[in-house]
Amino acid sequence: MIETMQMSVPEILVRLLAAGFIGGLIGFERRAHHKAIGIAGMVLIAIGSTTFMLLAKQLMQSDPSSISRTLQGLLSGIGFLGGAVIFKSGADIKGVKAAAAVWITGAIGMAIGTSFWWLGITVGALTFLVMFVSDSFPDPEREQKQEGAANAEQMRS
Repeated sequence: MIETMQMSVPEILVRLLAAGFIGGLIGFERRAHHKAIGIAGMVLIAIGSTTFMLLAKQLMQSDPSSISRTLQGLLSGIGFLGGAVIFKSGADIKGVKAAAAVWITGAIGMAIGTSFWWLGITVGALTFLVMFVSDSFPDPEREQKQEGAANAEQMRS
């Protein structure tokens, strides 16, 4: 549903806080597992994408295509941020989960900024759940690599 009325300051603040809170939950999972991009990074991505969408909604009154152009620009920018956390070392690729978290946190902010509250909140809850649950499954190969890296670090010390 697209709104044509100007939003009030409290409504804008609620949207920004909701996006920031959901981004913070996703960032908390990253920090709890000592991974790249923590709470502040995810909060900033969520708040930033919400802000851009709120601006696009405001501009939509005089330029109907502002929403689609903003979506396109945000997707490119968020993809660039996500790509920055993916590292390849030999056959090992790290950071894909962090990149996906960046990408989906931006999408959550976009949904909240464009009045799709239920979508942003649902995707945020599902993302938080998937991220926590996925790390609870044992991965012997990853654990073995981490132990090898820890042993190598101890040898250097």
